[in-house]
Amino acid sequence: MADPFWGRILNRQAEKKESLFDVLRRIPIFQDFNHREFAKIEDILHRRSFALGEAIVRQGDAGVGMYIILSGQVQILHAGEGGQPIRLATLGPGDFFGEQALLDESPRTASAVASEPCQAIGFFRPDMLELIDRNPRTGLKVVMRLSQMISMRLRQTNRLLKEARDRATAAERQLAANNALAADAPASTPRQA
Repeated sequence: MADPFWGRILNRQAEKKESLFDVLRRIPIFQDFNHREFAKIEDILHRRSFALGEAIVRQGDAGVGMYIILSGQVQILHAGEGGQPIRLATLGPGDFFGEQALLDESPRTASAVASEPCQAIGFFRPDMLELIDRNPRTGLKVVMRLSQMISMRLRQTNRLLKEARDRATAAERQLAANNALAADAPASTPRQA
């Protein structure tokens, strides 16, 4: 007869692995991975816990990898003028950030801070490079999905820049039209008492 206590523990561990697989399949980089491919990368993923207010990454530090949020919330902050932080986004379970660091080690352009206790998975560049050496097919799949994802974000950024430029141009035209109307309006004469 199986020991029900150990059976529950083993089942919970299996559920955690399945849950991690399901979470990662929603991330574009891993979305078309099967269980066999996932098993090849599972050992290079790093579980991390972060306390409320703890910095996960800091703006200006070298980027070494990406993070996938399993639980909790993370604020993405950019240091504005005078050092005042500007909140760029709030991320939650299933969201990810820092994927560009898998391709290069450029300085982080924003900070990520746990706005509540947070569990995350780290996927780091040295581990990805090792994966490429050990299993080129799986490594190439990661790099291709990563490049597709960054390309999509670049297209979205270009669209947002074009929309902002169009709004600025329209505002400039409206301001010029208002100034022209003001210049053409007859000057009011001062009242005499």
